[in-house]
Amino acid sequence: MSGHAFLAVNLTSLERHALSAALSEASPGHPLPGKRPPVGNWHITLRFIGECTDADADRIAHEIERDLSASPGRVFVSGLGAFPRASRARVVYAAVDDIDGLLAHLAGVCETSVRDVGFAPEERPFVPHLTISRLRPANDVRHQIDTFAPFRVPIKVSVITLFRSTPSRSGITYTPIHTIDLAYPGF
Repeated sequence: MSGHAFLAVNLTSLERHALSAALSEASPGHPLPGKRPPVGNWHITLRFIGECTDADADRIAHEIERDLSASPGRVFVSGLGAFPRASRARVVYAAVDDIDGLLAHLAGVCETSVRDVGFAPEERPFVPHLTISRLRPANDVRHQIDTFAPFRVPIKVSVITLFRSTPSRSGITYTPIHTIDLAYPGF
């Protein structure tokens, strides 16, 4: 089966609930503009792959498993940001504080593995984030971002998931097709 694929850190239902509650509490009262993905689809993307066959997905997962050397850890979701910039946002995101560089390391392993399978290199720098709204057309969201109260939600990072995205009339479905556990040193 072909379709778009991406590598990500998936959130647990408890983490999604905690983040949703934190965003609600931090909100200044007016909703963010744009289309919000369902809370059940929230994840931290490590590498977007794009069109990907099952055979390529299997090879990517194998490459990551072979090259991955990282212990589970924790990151924190805190604050809002926007791509490409808040004055002309197409995406509003919850920023991820990658204190120990774990996500940057995992994104690097994913990038190398995807390129080794034959995909083009990612041209944009890795910015750990969780998309909470998509805006078409672009909007100025500086006021909304500036008026959000501080929040901080821990996210456990112990698995990389390779997802396939399938669009339908009711929205996009993300289906996990591979999970790769982070190994503890010495195991």
